[in-house]
Amino acid sequence: MTRWLRPADAFAPVVLFVCAFAMLALLGGWWPLLDFYGQLQAQALVSTAAAGLAAISLRLWWPSACSVGCTVALGWSLMPYWTLPPRGDPAPGAGPPLRIVWANLQNWTTSSVALARLLDSETPAFAVLTELSARHRAAVRAATAYTFRTSFPAGSAFDVMLMSRIRPTDIQFDYTYGVGYPVMLARFCGIGGSSGCLAVVALHAAHPPLPGGARGLPATQRDGQLMLAAAIARRRLDAQDHVLLVGDFNATPYSSAFRAMLAASGLADSAVAAAERPRRPQPTWFSSWPGVGLPIDNALVSPGVRIVERRVGPGIGSDHRPLVLHVRLVEGP
Repeated sequence: MTRWLRPADAFAPVVLFVCAFAMLALLGGWWPLLDFYGQLQAQALVSTAAAGLAAISLRLWWPSACSVGCTVALGWSLMPYWTLPPRGDPAPGAGPPLRIVWANLQNWTTSSVALARLLDSETPAFAVLTELSARHRAAVRAATAYTFRTSFPAGSAFDVMLMSRIRPTDIQFDYTYGVGYPVMLARFCGIGGSSGCLAVVALHAAHPPLPGGARGLPATQRDGQLMLAAAIARRRLDAQDHVLLVGDFNATPYSSAFRAMLAASGLADSAVAAAERPRRPQPTWFSSWPGVGLPIDNALVSPGVRIVERRVGPGIGSDHRPLVLHVRLVEGP
């Protein structure tokens, strides 16, 4: 007599496949070889939770147990990025807050009008921009309040440009990874009520490859840029500067590449740091797509850079949302 396979039994391999993906994502948070999967922990959590609920409804007990275990492990890993950061009180004697904007303009979609609107609405002390194109020149020229500007990018989507109301004391570009992949260091001294200097390190890291190298540059290109930026930030931290490291890292905070960058720089992730007005972290890339968006635009800060507010800015037509920071500079740890 033929025994027909129940639909529930056919679903069990699907649940186990999702659990395997979740395990790769968890391991990728610590093991560079699986870093691609580590970027997708949030997506893995949604998948395992959905698969677990389906398995429970179908009374597939072993797949259910596997899904629940992976969901709990992923939830624990992601907890800091799904909850409000702790609330911090203003530091005694801290100066007025500085507003800083980072924006990836996705050069073929963000218009000059959208860039001008962003600068006018946020009015930052300085803005760091990437993926500029000729269509943005008009907005840059019209923004006369930003009396200091670095050279307009020559065409690389990974170049960065600084527009500032305050003239930096020093500015340098490191081209170790080629003229199209700079790491910027700008130092501002005597600002924000601090007697010290604020060192701003900024970059747009290269795209990492898909598994098997199907697309993107070798992982060593992105990881090398991130570690170069971390080393520059560490030198300024050791020199007693306040430090802000900002940019499109092309890495999420729960990936092994991001963890390595935190360890090398000696900085903290602003997304989970105490803030005077805490906000729940949000993805910056494809942020309007629930369950798909990734927080790949990030900011790291030294102990003397206190967060007043960190938020994702308005849509500007790009596939990225801007990152807006209000910070205070305080003396001491």
